[in-house]
Parts: sequence; C-alpha cells; structure tokens
Amino acid sequence: MWDPRVGGYPDHLDIYSIRYVSIALSRSKGLRLMKGGKNVTVLSLTTFAIDVTFGSWWMILPLYLERLGASVSEVGLCYALTNVAWSLSQLPGGLLSDRFGRKVMIIVSTSTFAPFYISLLFLKDWVTVTAAVTISSLFAGLQNPSFSSMIAESSARLGLARAFGLYNFLMNLGWAVGPLIGALVIPSYGFDPIFISGALVSSACLLVRASLLSEPLTSGERPRTFQWIFLPILLSLLIFQAANGMISPLIPLYAEKLMKFSISEVQLMFSVAQLLTSLSCLIAGPLVSRTGSFGGLVISFLASGVFSLTWALSGSYAAFILLSLYYAFLFAFTEVAFGTLFSELTIRENRATAFGAATVVSGLSHSLGSYLGGLIWEVSHPLAPFLIAFSLMAISPIPLLRRRF
Repeated sequence: MWDPRVGGYPDHLDIYSIRYVSIALSRSKGLRLMKGGKNVTVLSLTTFAIDVTFGSWWMILPLYLERLGASVSEVGLCYALTNVAWSLSQLPGGLLSDRFGRKVMIIVSTSTFAPFYISLLFLKDWVTVTAAVTISSLFAGLQNPSFSSMIAESSARLGLARAFGLYNFLMNLGWAVGPLIGALVIPSYGFDPIFISGALVSSACLLVRASLLSEPLTSGERPRTFQWIFLPILLSLLIFQAANGMISPLIPLYAEKLMKFSISEVQLMFSVAQLLTSLSCLIAGPLVSRTGSFGGLVISFLASGVFSLTWALSGSYAAFILLSLYYAFLFAFTEVAFGTLFSELTIRENRATAFGAATVVSGLSHSLGSYLGGLIWEVSHPLAPFLIAFSLMAISPIPLLRRRF
C-alpha cells in the first residue's frame, strides 16, 4: 500500500505475502533457507539506516519548500507530482522484478539515493527541489514491488504477519529516530549536514545490499482467483488514500501555523508518533493473526479517520498523543492487515506485478488528494481538508463490508 508519509520514500514496504511462498520454503533445507532469513535481516537493518536519514528532514519538507518560496497550493502540487511519479513507476517496476529478479531492481533503485542527496546540496529553489524529489520518487517506486516481494518470500520462519510486524518495527523506528536528529541539527546548522549524511549512509547501504542480498526462491504454487475479490480492495484503498493524501502534506503546516509549534517541536511530534508506531508494529502482527486481515483493515481505516480529525481539533501537546495514535493505525495496523490480505491473492511469479498495479491505483488517488488538500486549504478554512478526509475515511470500508473474503 502507498505510504502517505512521503510520496514514496525509498525503503517502504507495502505488500507482503508468505502464504504460498512458505510452502516452498518449508521444503528447502540448510543454506537456502538461511539465505531467506538473511535477506530479511539485511533489508530491515539497511532500511532502518536509510529511514533515519530520510526521516530527519522529510516530515518537514512542506516547511522547507515554503521557505524556498512555495505557497501552500504549490506544496500540495509538489506532493502530487512526487506521488504520481512514485505510483506510475510501480507497474513497470513490478514487471521488471518478475522478469529480472528482486535483487537487481533493489540495487538499481538504492544506487540513486546518494546522487539525489548530493543534488539537494546545490538546488535552492522549490521548483528544482520538487523536480529532484519527483525523479528520486520515480526510482524509489521502481524498487518497491521487488522490496516488498523479497521480504514476503524470505520470511518463512516467522510467519506472515509477525515477520512484517517485526520489519515495520525497525522501519518505523528509523522514522522515530530521524526527526529527533533533524530537530537537533536543522535549527542550528540547516539542511546541508543532513543531506551529506544521507548520501554517505545510502552509499554504505548500497554496498551492503549488493554484497549480502540473495534472490528468493520461486514458489511453484497456483494462486487463487482474485479478480473480483480484488476490486473492492482497490476501491476501498482509492477512497482511503485520497483522504490521507488530502492531509499528509498539511500536517506540519497546520502544526506550525495554527498550533504555533516551532520546527523543533514539529520534528519532536513526528518523532514521538513514529516511536509509538514502531512499538505498535510489534503487536500489530499477532493482533492481525488473531482478528484476521479483513477485520484489521476495517478497524484501521476507521481509527485512522477518527484520530486524524481529533488531532486537528486538539491543541498544545495533546497533539503529540493524537498524531501518535493516527500514525499507529495508519502505518502499523493498516500496513500489516492490508499486506496480509493482499498476499493471500498472489504468488511469487505474479506478486510484484500485481502489487505494482494496486499501488498505481492507490498512489494516484493519494496524489489527487494531496493537490486538492492544498487548494481546499487556500480557498476555505485550514480545518476543512481534515473534515473532508475524516468523512472519506469513514466510508472507505464500505466496499469491503459489502464483500466477503
């Protein structure tokens, strides 16, 4: 599923499957099975490192763009362009992954992160920064189906929900640590030291991934027919992601302008939210295993809507708690529930392509929401996008409720 935090930050896991892959992996012995576990470890640890650097500045990208001369609607346009590039690259990325393998696409994408950071050192107006972020998101999108599929196909020993609960714990922990670093560094030294460290960390992670990752096994299993079941999932995602897109670039702006938070306080708020999200991932897997992916997805959609609106209506440091709850449901429970449900419909041979197609739909919907959110902010009250987003999230589970899986 598309991640509303970023428009496609480099190492986000969106869909993960093991139901069919685990059958094949459980029949393997010795070294080949150990390689699968190594893939999960390598991807999780390198993702943590990369996400620490991205998390240190990405959450306040709207404020950075505004200081470079962008209006609120132009910030929304930046997010929309970034999201479109990331989303449209998903389908070709999935096709290439199923054709050439997971590792190749991951290495190609990771190799673009360091040049991206270096370019940010020299680009000092919002138009060129938007162009650089858009191009980087395109390459990040190319790897995304490979990244998520490799995790799915290398997690036999932990089980589907628990394996990705653990992965999401490390991923979100990176996004918790990152804003803390940004809050310490950016107010005193600006963004350039963050960009330099991002280039260095990305280069190191590229070497680790190139050296230690191995291609997962094929499953040889037949998928269940999912064409008609797939439609209500896509419709629910389309509505839900449009709602999240409407408010995601506005959260730091709303916090600064209406809640009167400083940049350091905005960073700290995001850090606290990500820390709770990271811890929530440890229980999201076992809970989804108990409640089922369908029930978990419905609850997550509804809870995300409730806590996003109550955050906007809150004041002072209650916002820290409410944003944390919104993020916990959005990035922990929703991710695990969606991935578990979707993974039951695919196998290794078509997983990346199917995932890429699904992400195109949800990502484009998020892009449209990002653009509309900025426009609504400027022509109406800043609270209006949050009210509309809440309404959309409240109705987003309806297609799922009308269909039994």
